[in-house]
Parts: sequence; structure tokens; C-alpha cells
Amino acid sequence: MSESRSVTLLQLAIAASVAVVPVLLTVLLLVVLPGRAEDAKVAGNPDRHVSVRHVAALKTFEYGIVRRDQVRAPAPSAEKLLERVPQCAREWGRSGGPLGLLRKIVSQPAENGPSPATRMAAQLGDIDRALTRFSSADNRRVIDRVGLDGARWLDAVVKALDTPIEMPDSPGYRFVVQCTDIALAVSTLARSNARLLNALAWRGTEVERVVGQWRPDQYVEISQRLAARSNPWAGIPGCIYLNHARDSASPSYFVASARGLDDALCRRSEMFGAEALEMKLARLTGEPTPDMPVGDPRWRVPPSLGVMLQPLEALHQPTGSLYRAYTDGTSEGALLPVRDQRGPNRVELDNHAVEVGFSIDLTIDPELQALAQKTAACYTGRDDVCRALGITRKEDGAQPVGHALLEHAMVRMAAIAIVDVESGRIEALAGALSPCTREEYDGPGRSAKCDRRMPYPTRYRPDALLNPAVFHDAMPASTIKPIMAAAFLSDPQVGPRWLKEEQSDIARSRGGLPSTQSLRAQLMRSDSARFLDRMFCSDLGFASCPRPWAIQAEAALFGWNSACTSPREDCGKRDLLFGRGANARGDVDAGALAFEVSYGRLLVEPLRGDLTAPFHLRSPVAIDSGKVKRCAAGPNGRWPDKDDWEKCGGGVVVDVVAEGWGQGHARASALGGAGMMAVLAAAANGQSSRVNPHLVDAIRGAGLRDVAGQASSALPLGRIESEPLRISRDAAEVIVDGLTYGPRAGTSRRACEQIFEAKVCAGMDWIAGKTGTPTFPNDDRSLSELARLCAPGVAKTNRERMACGPLRPYKWYIAAYRTDRNDPHWTKAIGVLTERNWFVDTGRIHGAGDHGPNPAAEIAMQIIARQTGDLPWSEH
Repeated sequence: MSESRSVTLLQLAIAASVAVVPVLLTVLLLVVLPGRAEDAKVAGNPDRHVSVRHVAALKTFEYGIVRRDQVRAPAPSAEKLLERVPQCAREWGRSGGPLGLLRKIVSQPAENGPSPATRMAAQLGDIDRALTRFSSADNRRVIDRVGLDGARWLDAVVKALDTPIEMPDSPGYRFVVQCTDIALAVSTLARSNARLLNALAWRGTEVERVVGQWRPDQYVEISQRLAARSNPWAGIPGCIYLNHARDSASPSYFVASARGLDDALCRRSEMFGAEALEMKLARLTGEPTPDMPVGDPRWRVPPSLGVMLQPLEALHQPTGSLYRAYTDGTSEGALLPVRDQRGPNRVELDNHAVEVGFSIDLTIDPELQALAQKTAACYTGRDDVCRALGITRKEDGAQPVGHALLEHAMVRMAAIAIVDVESGRIEALAGALSPCTREEYDGPGRSAKCDRRMPYPTRYRPDALLNPAVFHDAMPASTIKPIMAAAFLSDPQVGPRWLKEEQSDIARSRGGLPSTQSLRAQLMRSDSARFLDRMFCSDLGFASCPRPWAIQAEAALFGWNSACTSPREDCGKRDLLFGRGANARGDVDAGALAFEVSYGRLLVEPLRGDLTAPFHLRSPVAIDSGKVKRCAAGPNGRWPDKDDWEKCGGGVVVDVVAEGWGQGHARASALGGAGMMAVLAAAANGQSSRVNPHLVDAIRGAGLRDVAGQASSALPLGRIESEPLRISRDAAEVIVDGLTYGPRAGTSRRACEQIFEAKVCAGMDWIAGKTGTPTFPNDDRSLSELARLCAPGVAKTNRERMACGPLRPYKWYIAAYRTDRNDPHWTKAIGVLTERNWFVDTGRIHGAGDHGPNPAAEIAMQIIARQTGDLPWSEH
């Protein structure tokens, strides 16, 4: 070893003893002595910790950020920092303190690089410029333009350095903000072009009850959750896998954090559970963003995945209470049976045993998820994504998709869910909002590029920005017709006769169109009037009819109406993670780990008629047959010359009629629509049981799989179980057959012909789908008319008030389809919910009056075409 090299190492050792050891000793004291720790547990999440000093340093910016025209002094220079805060001169000056000495030895002399004060001054300038961009944008999230007042911020810094902090759980012990904390806070806020600004709470997007607790001059609040972190001494979280060992020809993925520990852990065979596939693992960091490049691998990750998996953190994190119950072997209060307690969950990393949380295997198909997410992005205005996928529409020709509509977006919102029929695995949960739609939920105003005539007020609703496949719902409209048809064909009085008639008509038609008055033709045309006739027993002269309640019961057989037997907030919801209905809860397994999302409800009502109250099943009542006859009769009082169901009125009758339209209090999500079709397809396939849609395949500890390929370390928590299928195969086959005529000659034909040649649609029997159009009061109004009508102070009739209400122009499509044309079994089910857009030139809504191609059906068919290899018309 050379003499100079020896001297350098000696200097490093000396510096380490002077500078590093005190720092490490301080850290150890903070960890070992909980009464003296500066870390506090985050309220509501004991597995997360926060540095009290770091939060206090960040909060100095609450005082320094003011309205731009009230800034007294610019961001301070390095000299001003050292002058105003002389107690930090040693830390921020040229030497930089003990750590500066260490940097000087191992890298370069401090004189050749910027001092900490110089770096801080530059970062403060970056923060001020970022505040200008952030608050000057058309869609700013803060009510006024703001900037950094250097003088006010320095006053807050001096006060923070001089004011000890006492924590409630450590009485008598006070923390003092240090100079290094201030420097770290500046660096944190300036990092990545001040990206943290978007995560802060701003005046203008917070509700009044929150802002009411702020100072009058306060524009921003910095929460301790923004500085929260996992306890670094408590182990490593488990892994999250996609396509886990399901297809050896395709790569599997793990969803990684930004820390990089996942690379060392999640590629390990004892974590993945299959040695042969270890090298085929690929890393995915983060979730998709609205402006993500087309080639970014994150398209394979469902949006809002972290939110959806939040209930599993108690197992995924090695500090979680349920994790401890499984690994400690001392479950208090018999939380778990003794046979389920598994002992420590550890792996060897760098010759040290490290405790790891349990891993989560997801059902998501990464490639199908990417296809669905990109298709949603394409239809909400991402023309670059459309070009990359080769997505075109016949109506647009050589122009970009949706070129005639606002934002060049075919739809303002798209939500897509895809479920495997046989297994119930959720293989895709995709969704996107157009930029201007996002602004309605993410800011106090609309940018100049967005049409200000929209009838919807802008307000900050973070929940509306989450994955719309599970966080948006709408009136299901005509997509409830398969449920209604199943109830009709199982009716004890007329069901057997109607079923036999349909089967005979199938045999007679030999692939031709069904006869006009058949149930299959009514499905093909989405003939709501004839469905209401059947629902209210027109075949019995509208006599006292129990069929509405048979439809209500049938909905439960399709997975809808969960937990609706008594008034509950979760009526119509299901657990996303393991597919259980809320009725199945009650043990730690189903309750603690459930994530309930909107699924489907039909023929329900709120308690005491209060729309804010819990919902429950509508009680069966005798319906006045005279009122029903008047609803069904035409202008001449004769039925069935012309029905008048749309003008029906009269208390309970009109409420039940509204539910028969799929309106009223009925609601469904894209996932609930796909799940309903998966049940129908499973019955048509001849399955005797069904598996409810679920996102989690297994929760596993560290360990290899057994000889049979099963996860030997899988926990019994959330075990996926099948349920008996109580829908007859004969009835399901008739209904599915009727739905196959949708793209051939029915309500989805025009959408089909936007994508495929007309002759392809005419012979299409591998897609069985149903469209739906919820009520929308402004199909006949332009945006200009709406702007005049909905202006403040304009007197309105009841109908006009509805026009200015919250109803949005949704379109539905749900379908079962075959991925192998040579296999008669239905393999996948898809649900798509979209919000229609307006034309630029006329300001009128696309598809007004239920005319025009259904964009939800288009999206489904674009995905199916690429998944199955059936080339759209433009690619032949």
C-alpha cells in the first residue's frame, strides 16, 4: 500500500472517530431510549414514524410562503443566511462542521465546492421559482399567487431554533430543532423541482372546516405524514408480485419502492418461491401517471395500487400487529388459532438474518393491465398513446382519435375492469381522466385550455382522482338486463315456457336474427319498455306481480346487493382483495384485511328516504296494478300500442320503474359490471361454482414452494373460496346468445364498426355484450345553453335545476368474450364505464339521445381485438 494511501485511510479513521461516531451514538440513543426518541408514531398508523424536528423545520415554510404581492424580501443569499442565523454559521459555513471535514477527506477540499449556505441559498431560490410556477398555472391548487418571503421565513427559522418542542408522549423531555434540520428541510422541499408542493394542503383546495383552523395569513399546511417513514430498525417490507409464476414464458414483476432494497430481496428464490424463474423477474417502480411516456414500464401497475393494498400493511410490514400475531407465537386474546402461528419470517441478507414482512401475490396480468391502461389514456386524450397502440376509429379517419371533441378526447373518464371467468382473478383495473376532468377534482379553477361552460363546479376531491375502475360508480342503466332476464327465465310460472320458446327460436334461426318478440331480440335492441312489461307481469294483465322482488333476489346471485339485508353504509359493496361480500365479515380474516369498494346494488332504498342514510333492500310491497297499467298504456290508453313508461308517476310505482330502467338508487362500478358478466359466463360454460372477483392470489411468508408448486408458506388469511352457481346453464346460454347479437345488429353495432369491418361485426359471435346509458338531462342542450341556464341568480324550474345538478353523461359496456376462437368457453369478462365528451364546434354532447357509437363499447373492443389478435379494420 502506498504511503499517501495509508495517510488517507488514517485521516479517514480519525475523521470517523470525530464526526461519525457521535452521530451514530445519537441515533442509537434515540432508538434505544424510547422516552428520549425524537421519532413519534403517526396517528392511525403505528408502523410509520416521523421526526418531530424534521416536521418543525418544514413548518417554517408555513410562515414563509405568503401572497406574492406581500413578499417583503427575496429568498436569502448565503451571506444573509449566515448573518441572520449566526448560530448556524459553523454548520452552514465554509467548513460545514464535522461532516464537512469528512467530505473534505474522502472527496474534495471544501474550498473547491459550495458551502452548505450557498447550496441552501440556491435551493431557496429554486423553491421560490417553483412557487411561482405552481401558483401561476391556470389550474393552480392555491387560491392566490404565492411566493417565498425570505424575511418571514428567516424569522420562523430563528424562532424554531430557539423554541424547544415537547412531545405529549415524552413529558419533561424537549427537542430542539438543529441547524442540520433546517438545511434538510430546505433540501427536502427543493428536491425534484419542488415536487412536494403538489402533496401539500393549500388554501383553495381544503374544505372550510380545515382552513378555519389555520392562521388568517396562512396559505399552506405541512402535515407530519409527509415526513413519515418506516422504522428503519424494524425489518423490511415483503414483496408485491404480478404474474407470479403463472406463465413461465412471460416475465413476472415485483412492484418496488424507490429505496432499492427490493432488488436485493424480491429476486431471492425463497421470496419468489420458484428457483427456475428467478432471473425472469423485472422491477416496476411506482404507479402510472397521467403524463407518463408510452414506453414506461409502469403502465403494467394498476393506478392507486398502494391505496387498494393499504389493509394488508399490517402483514406486509414486519412491524404490523397482524404480522406479529403470526410470527411471535404468542397471539394475545387468541387472535389466531395456534396452528396458524408460523414463527419468525426471516431471510439472510449480507450474512445477517433480516426480518421481512409477508409478500403479496396479485392477480393482475401485467401485459393486459398495460393494454387496458393505455387504451384508457388514449380515449381520454393521449394521442401519442393512440399512435403507439395503432388505435384508430373509422369516424375519425386519418385524424387523431376524438379530434372533434374537447381536448381531443373521446371521453372525459374511462374505467376498465377485466376478470378471468373461471378463476375470478382480476386481471386489469385501469382508468384515466382527461386533463380538464382532473382539474374539476384537483384545484380551485379551470385552466385557460379547458371549457369554462361546464356545468360542474371545481372542488378538491382526492378520492375522485383515484382509479375509477373501483372508485367511480354510476347508475347501471340497461346493463342490469342480464339480471332481469335471468329472473324472467327462472320465474316459476312462466320461466319454463319462455325458456323453451327461446331455445326453439335459437334452433329455428340457425344463426340468423332472433324473432322480434323474443327475449333475445329485446336484449339485442335493449328494449327497456318490453323488459318493464315483463317485469310488471303484462302477460298476467299487470295483476299483482312479484317479479320486481325476484329480480332483487336474482341480483344477489350475481354478486350484487351484498350487505343490503339491513341498513348499512356498505350496502352493495364487496371486498376487492379477496372477493368477499360484507355479509361474510366477522372474523379477523375477512374484517381486518377487507378493502370494500362499490360493486353493485339494485332495488334498494335509503333509510327513511334520506339520501345520506345507509341503504337497504327495498321491502316487497303490493304494487297498484291500475297505476302500472297507466304507465304502460300509450296516449290512447291502449297497451301495447305505445308504451308510456318514461312518463310514469305515482309513489312506489315510479320508484320501482326507475330501478327497472337501471336508474334510481341502483349503482354499479366497472368491477361490478365485469363481475356480473363473469357469473353469467361461468353459468353458460357449465361451471357448478363461481369465484368472486379478487385482487390477491396469496399472502406468503419467505420459503420455497412445495413439490406440487403450491405456496407452502401461504397464509390461510383471505383464502379464496368458491360459491355454488345458482343460475341455470340453459337460461345463461339463452341470455348470452342474445347478447352476442349486440355487435352484430344491436346497440353496440355502431361501436363495433368504428373498429372492425362491418362484415366482421355481422359475424361476431365471440363477444356477448350489453350497452347502457344512464339518464342525463342535457342531451339536448349545448354548453352555451347550460352556461346561461346555470349562471348564478337565474331562476330555474325543477327540470332546469336537474340540468345544473351533478348528473354526468355516462356510457356503459359489459361483456363476456372468448380469447380462443376455437374454444366455445367464455374466458374473460370486461366492464367499461365512460363519461362522454362534448363536440368543439357545436358544444353538444357526443352520443346525444342514445345515438352514435358507444365509446365504452369501443374501448372494450379495442382491448379485446388486441388481446385476441383480431385485427381492427385499419390494420387489415
